[in-house]
Amino acid sequence: MAPPMWNARRLLKWLWAGLLLRSGCLWWAKRQLRCNGAVITLTFHRVLEDASYERTNSLPGMLVRQGTFLELVAYIARRCEPVDLRGCTPGKPSAKLRVAFTFDDGWSDNYTIAFPIVRANRIPLTVFVCSGFVGRNSPFWPERVTALLRAVQPTAGHAETAALIERLKQCTPEAREQSLAELSERAREQGMSVRPSNVDRMLSWSEITEMDRADVSFGCHTQTHQILTTIPMETARQEVRESKAAIENALNKPCNVFAYPNGNWSPETQSILAELGFGLAVTTERGAWTASCDRLAIPRSNVCEGNLVGPSGRFSPTMFEYTTFWKAWRATKADTRLRVGVQETASAAR
Repeated sequence: MAPPMWNARRLLKWLWAGLLLRSGCLWWAKRQLRCNGAVITLTFHRVLEDASYERTNSLPGMLVRQGTFLELVAYIARRCEPVDLRGCTPGKPSAKLRVAFTFDDGWSDNYTIAFPIVRANRIPLTVFVCSGFVGRNSPFWPERVTALLRAVQPTAGHAETAALIERLKQCTPEAREQSLAELSERAREQGMSVRPSNVDRMLSWSEITEMDRADVSFGCHTQTHQILTTIPMETARQEVRESKAAIENALNKPCNVFAYPNGNWSPETQSILAELGFGLAVTTERGAWTASCDRLAIPRSNVCEGNLVGPSGRFSPTMFEYTTFWKAWRATKADTRLRVGVQETASAAR
């Protein structure tokens, strides 16, 4: 495996992480999180062996290499306290920092690669699936965008592709499909045949059932990964309700944990979840899960290859602690200051 390309920004991040480690600041942040009874909830999407990592149409921010994941899991099993999202309650100080593993979307590599690794290390796992995409190949539109852009504009890099995807996220589903149709037409005009990558398959119901029997928890991620804050609320309610019903029918047990697609939520979407009986919901907002958090808006830390490795291309505990524990502590500290400020302003107004 070749080391990642390091620009000046990544090098500065690496040097800063090392300084925080040597100064004791990382240790202090972890201690504060432990003393506050915080839980660090990790967001993964995909874990791939090297050949698939190079062929996938998923963006780098969703990917972790198999070798890196192996070392990360061993590190967490040794240095932290892995906990189950379902039965975890923040607020009680712990001897080791508590960490919860979650996977979004329901990719097949969650079963083929990630599941055996976490099971061997006795780490609880929660997977949020889009029930309407179970068993399908490349059903998400961002992977279609990547494949099409690679065909019509081979020089486009990850940053350009990611920027286009972010712009399309702000569109209505109809406008987004129109943009995809235009990209497809450009590909046809250039004589390009764009096919889904065979490494971008989703979990099947049989794989989900097998993982469930091994005590993996499955949560709802809507039917088709619609960003709930961009669609009519009745459509959002249907996306959530039908996905919850499909998972419960397949596994014959309640489904009461939810992950917001793209992390987007609002008081209206929270009311839908409460109405349908969800007890926990996770976002993509950075921070630690503390006793003061809304249980229908739990923060998480995204984990990808670039957040885990050092200049050698190997797993770096320092890089991991900086991009997860340190940044979660900083975000939680800032959120606490904001809440205190709001409370003081309200008191002064009274």
